[in-house]
Amino acid sequence: MRFSFNYIFLALAYVLLLILLSSAPFTFADLVNEVCQQTIDPSLCSNSLRSDPRSTNANLTILGRISIKNAQKSAKAAKKLIHSAINSSNYTQCIALYDEAISNIKKCKKALKSHDYGQLNTFISGAMTDASLCDGSFGRGIQGPPQLKFASIKLQGLCNIILVISNSLSGIIKLV
Repeated sequence: MRFSFNYIFLALAYVLLLILLSSAPFTFADLVNEVCQQTIDPSLCSNSLRSDPRSTNANLTILGRISIKNAQKSAKAAKKLIHSAINSSNYTQCIALYDEAISNIKKCKKALKSHDYGQLNTFISGAMTDASLCDGSFGRGIQGPPQLKFASIKLQGLCNIILVISNSLSGIIKLV
């Protein structure tokens, strides 16, 4: 009698485990979609995260690392664009602002690693502000080159992904 009870108990435990696993709210593959739905540019988010093969089975921390790497590359590319395409003194301030953005993004790596989501939010918000300030640094009625505006918008979108991930990790945003 004891022998069959153990098998019944084991079978019930197995069935319960299968039910729990099949009713999970989302898998890691869906985590990219869950994060990107919360961002200001879901398409940019999905494309940037999925460009890294680690995103397939990633948790929020790994998605954060991927996003920080992407934002850092974007900020460096924007700064390089400023250096290569521009000869005006209006852009000196932009170069300084992108230096600050790159510095802020670099600090995000340490904040994410130490689970300091308040600092992570502060640093990434600073990087977003730096990019935005560059857009407005040309003076009244003066527009910067369109490719710089595009680079700024892209960087701000990439930084927003990090904000969503940070807020999710800290519990401010609940992913479905």
